[in-house]
Amino acid sequence: MLIKQFVIVILRFANKNMDKITAYLRRIQKASVLNLLVQLANNLGLGFAAYFFKIHDVALYKIILIWAISPLVSLPIVSLLSDWDIKRNLRLGSLGYTVMALSLLLFNQYSFLLFGIGYGLALGFFWPSFNYVFFSKSNDNHYAKDSSIYFIFGPLVGILLPPLGSLIIGTWGYKVLFLIAVVLSLLPLFYIKGKEFDHHLKQSFRVADKNFNGLRLITFFDGALHFFQSNFLAIYALLFFKTIYQVGGFLSYLSLASLVVSFLLSYVSDKFKKRVEILYPLLIAMSLLILVVPTFNSLTALIPLIGIYAVLDNLSLPIRFAVPMDLVKLDIGFWRASEFYGNMGRTIVFAAAAALLYAGNRWLAFLIFAVMTFIFPFIISCKVKMLRELSNYNSAQLASSVAKS
Repeated sequence: MLIKQFVIVILRFANKNMDKITAYLRRIQKASVLNLLVQLANNLGLGFAAYFFKIHDVALYKIILIWAISPLVSLPIVSLLSDWDIKRNLRLGSLGYTVMALSLLLFNQYSFLLFGIGYGLALGFFWPSFNYVFFSKSNDNHYAKDSSIYFIFGPLVGILLPPLGSLIIGTWGYKVLFLIAVVLSLLPLFYIKGKEFDHHLKQSFRVADKNFNGLRLITFFDGALHFFQSNFLAIYALLFFKTIYQVGGFLSYLSLASLVVSFLLSYVSDKFKKRVEILYPLLIAMSLLILVVPTFNSLTALIPLIGIYAVLDNLSLPIRFAVPMDLVKLDIGFWRASEFYGNMGRTIVFAAAAALLYAGNRWLAFLIFAVMTFIFPFIISCKVKMLRELSNYNSAQLASSVAKS
């Protein structure tokens, strides 16, 4: 009954605001389709990579290490390449997904390294370029809403495709699935054309880094925590799965968590600009759940816990993503610096987690993420306050200078 009433409310809202919704979607249509194409290969084939590595006896710490290697590969790309051709870099980054799929199709003892390098190319070339295109017409009235749309395509596709991937593996085997993933990873190459992607930008990383002052620590934390649900927690859960159908169902289950609720909360966040106030309870609750997860050793207990965590994480993610966008200009330098410090956080934290797992200390690995999640809203609050005070001071200085002249 409650679900029926909720659907009725959503339909009435959509009918009443159809013109606004159509105009809103048209603004981000081209970038959204590209996002969807990228997510097809991700969710149908590449999402099974960790389980595939596991059944081929790749150690857990090596699988976690992939997510330290990939952001490390991206760092020299975003920091040294100052001549930024959006169309070229989108294509190079898209080919990174092809490298990932080929590393699985042509599996060998170095595949986990090649997989990480391929994703590093995507992180370095594709995502700063894509972010620039996607948010080029955004503003602070809908940063969080845009971010929720930005993050929604992976889960939407992820609800349907992992079970299909399990069926393909069960019927024809992994090679057929990964061959399909290779083909799907090439589709974006044919779509990346037209004026929406035709941008040639130049900016040194030194200038970008200077403009990013005050946001480095926020982005460092958010980058590491963004990978926790999809890469650390999901990989940890693989220890408890016995069949490929359980894996497909689990990936679909994670994707289902809180999609509509995330957008509605983002709408509230944009309207009232209460981002930090919303983040406090969400992130503190997430930190407590992280501490609880390693105390359970049964799939029956883990599934609902991970589901609750996924809901909270998906609720907070668009708002966390919108916080830095409220504070500085969204040029290509912003997205390069954002990727640099976010990936630095992923490299350092996941390398530490892999080392702890190698040493047999999973508790301390979880504790690192729990502590980071707990203190994150306090860091956001402190940094946002500092940057806004600095902005007000600079505005006052400028007004004073104009008045004197």
